[in-house]
Amino acid sequence: MKSVLLVDDDRVILNLLAEGLRKQNYGVSIASSGEEALDLARRHEHDIAVLDMRMPGLSGVDVARALGAEGRPPFVFLSAFGDPSDVRDAAEAGALGYLVKPVDLSQLIPFIEAAIARGREIGHLRDTAARLQRALDIEQRTRLAAGIIMQRQGLDRAEAFDWLRQRARAQRRKVCEVADELITAVERVNRLLRDPRHG
Repeated sequence: MKSVLLVDDDRVILNLLAEGLRKQNYGVSIASSGEEALDLARRHEHDIAVLDMRMPGLSGVDVARALGAEGRPPFVFLSAFGDPSDVRDAAEAGALGYLVKPVDLSQLIPFIEAAIARGREIGHLRDTAARLQRALDIEQRTRLAAGIIMQRQGLDRAEAFDWLRQRARAQRRKVCEVADELITAVERVNRLLRDPRHG
């Protein structure tokens, strides 16, 4: 069951849309303020948040920015206002779509489904990018450690990498862990040498 967080300060609209979505087998959480919406978003998992634009207190854009900063959930706007400035603000906050009221379920459901699919696609891309960045960071740290070994031990690059692999194997650790330990030790020594209080 897909889960939707509906946010609107108009309780009549909020309850009507929630009832309609539940009849279509969606799990629905409702919030009538931005503060309540953020609380629900932090306590429960949702596939999508549907935000009103203009609300007392935290506006829809305020909520969107907070959700974007926290990375959950993806969000769209359902607003009575279609001003270009509102649409621009929504897009800049990271909205996956913007729909102007009034709408019925036949319009809302495809809109929600498309946004959920797009949100998942973006999530997968972010996960992939994060994994690639971690791999790149490990590679850079390992190369740096190998460079230190080459300089200190008078080895060539292949021998330095072999030294790292042998040390990792002997300690039953990952090569990147041994590399990080070596880099940290060298950085500590360098700080001590630079600090006039130590000599």
